[in-house]
Amino acid sequence: MDNGNVHKGHRQKVRQRYLANGLEGEPAHNVLELLLFYAIPYKDTNPIAHALIDRFGSLSGVLRASIPELASVKGMGENAAILLHLVLDVYKAYADDLLQTGDTMETAEQIVDFMRPKVINTVDEKVYVLCFGANGKLLAVRKVAQGDLVGARLDVRAIAAIVLETNAQDVVLLHNHPNGVASPSGEDIETTKQLYVFLNTMHAHLVNHIIVTENGYYSMADKARFVHLFYGMEPLVD
Repeated sequence: MDNGNVHKGHRQKVRQRYLANGLEGEPAHNVLELLLFYAIPYKDTNPIAHALIDRFGSLSGVLRASIPELASVKGMGENAAILLHLVLDVYKAYADDLLQTGDTMETAEQIVDFMRPKVINTVDEKVYVLCFGANGKLLAVRKVAQGDLVGARLDVRAIAAIVLETNAQDVVLLHNHPNGVASPSGEDIETTKQLYVFLNTMHAHLVNHIIVTENGYYSMADKARFVHLFYGMEPLVD
């Protein structure tokens, strides 16, 4: 039997299935198998895809792995490892490019979808400020702090400088919790209070503080305990 022809026929079926249906409903190993076609041209990539899932636990785990970690899996090599590692980096570049369009983002979910590539795959807390104009258009996204799991220190005056530079009317604060717990800490709440009051003195408005985790998020502006801060007439109080 000509194994090359067998693999060729199988690859063609996998490609045709993708062309017809995209990746919807495909298990993780099938997604990886298809990707690896383009880095490993003359080998059955299905066992390699299964080995990757076994090693890293999930598709997202594979895509977050380092190039040396990926290359160490049997059947992989540097080219294949670079290709898989490139997927997440391309996703991040795509999200950065969207900023150039000045999109309007009306919900926390839209903001999280836009920002998640910037804050996943890290053990550090990263804090971002999103600045919006009076027309609701996104003007700028700036990283204002980064720290370890204990937390990232925030300089409200640095945020004020960004607000002045962009002439922002509305501001969203966003950061990640690498530990996977989306609920705000006491420090998160205190920071929100301080920034809310400080921006009011500049005639700008803090309209939300969003905490992002790997699989979820917490939108303070959508929670009853904080709704008076973002939609009411008084500062947040305990």
